[in-house]
Amino acid sequence: MSSLAVQLEYTPALAEWLGVQKLAMVREDLLPDGGGKKRRALERFAEQHRRTGHIHLLSYAGSHTAYTLSQLLPAATIHLYGTDYGGGAYQTAMVARLENLTNILQRIGSTWEMTRLFRKTRKQRLPNHFFMNIGGSLGADPVTQTAVARVVTHLGAEFQHVVAVASGDLLTAIARETTQVSGILTQPLAIRLVKSLSLAHTQGLYRASLLTRAALMHEISEITGNLWDPIFMGAVFSYLKRQRDLPGKICIWVTCPRNIAWSGDENAQLRQKSVVKIARNDQISRRPSSISADKSHFSGAEKTEKLSKGPT
Repeated sequence: MSSLAVQLEYTPALAEWLGVQKLAMVREDLLPDGGGKKRRALERFAEQHRRTGHIHLLSYAGSHTAYTLSQLLPAATIHLYGTDYGGGAYQTAMVARLENLTNILQRIGSTWEMTRLFRKTRKQRLPNHFFMNIGGSLGADPVTQTAVARVVTHLGAEFQHVVAVASGDLLTAIARETTQVSGILTQPLAIRLVKSLSLAHTQGLYRASLLTRAALMHEISEITGNLWDPIFMGAVFSYLKRQRDLPGKICIWVTCPRNIAWSGDENAQLRQKSVVKIARNDQISRRPSSISADKSHFSGAEKTEKLSKGPT
């Protein structure tokens, strides 16, 4: 059983930025090995595959799941069939991070190309090779479910939980504990359409442009001191920012790695755009911000709680 703690942070400055009474964040990005929404479940998966020589994964180019597997299973070879998702500088940074790891073999191509290669290789039935579910989905995981239950119980019924949706595993786990949950769709349009029909509690069929999401994440990094990704967390925050009437209390699940150096030259134009201009052109913000321009106001997390450590 895992002894990974659950860390909650309360950030008044970010709550004010969103125009809500209280904002809690579940910091899954602070878990070991880069954290992430699958980290708890992957620990159990790794224990089951200590003697497996090759793990095959069809996921995004630069997949964080592949990175975590490489840390948990250093003796195994991780075969990543990475699909190009148009993630700009963030995708480039994530791909480069994996290129430096000796136990990852990374192939990158279109979704059709990588899916075809993954299925073709799987049909060969190679000895000591294991093929994960699409996207690395691990399904129901008791360790993750217990951690979710702990958060929901601790915060109470007044909080609306918000989580980025890729496979949908974490959204499903939260929905088992509370109906007060929204899963924000993050994938390309075709997949968003499918997920909106197959998963309950999903929102965000419209997705802001990558430039807008990246700009918002830079703005949020000024408030929190953390630079999160523009793909998943960018979709979450851009969705929340354009809502007119948010619940008074929100809990955001931070499920992707933090402080990846994805701000490259191609994003230089973002730093030249004002928040007002972005809000006007992309209709991300529909309420005036009351946050002081004084950088001393951006105090980041002002209260942190670690829920009782023990088996999760």
